[in-house]
Amino acid sequence: MGVDARLFEPQRELPVAFTVPPWPNVGSNDSLDDYANRCADEVGPCDAVGGVSFGGMMAQAMASRVGAKVVIGISTARTGRQIPGSIRFAKAIADIIPGVDRSMSLLGSLPPRFHAPVMDMIRSARIDVVREGSRMLLAWKGSKPSCPVRLIHGDRDILIRHSKVKPDRLVKGGGHLINLTHPKAVNQFILECLREVGLHI
Repeated sequence: MGVDARLFEPQRELPVAFTVPPWPNVGSNDSLDDYANRCADEVGPCDAVGGVSFGGMMAQAMASRVGAKVVIGISTARTGRQIPGSIRFAKAIADIIPGVDRSMSLLGSLPPRFHAPVMDMIRSARIDVVREGSRMLLAWKGSKPSCPVRLIHGDRDILIRHSKVKPDRLVKGGGHLINLTHPKAVNQFILECLREVGLHI
């Protein structure tokens, strides 16, 4: 939540171009749908949308507005109610910012080469997006885009439990950042989702 495009570095190996837009300005009265609509207006039309965690929720809320054919969510939920202990989740995310070193365990095991960049991303995360996003997800009742919503999740994710989400694909040994720790599985899933809706790669 609130981090930048470096999070998707392993997905640059995919044979498909994609963009990671910057987070728009967020207001204290915005709902998740309000914020997603603003982001969708900045992104414009696209064939597929996706994201990790909060970004995956945003992608679901944006999908109809951008005309997406598929939503690909990584380590995310379909509604705020699928995050057990949502208040604890929001507090944990907010606490990661000032206490990066002690909170890294919440994200699961990371390959050593990602330790420094992930800590840097967290330290430089947009505090306003973290604060307001945490508030938004508590009230989010989910979205029902007209396109398929495909989710992939780690079986050891302790921030969002897969048992509540019931994802389409479960990655054994994966924590919250499976796109970094298990890029082959995630990238393969992305390709399958795109091909499923006729987006030929």
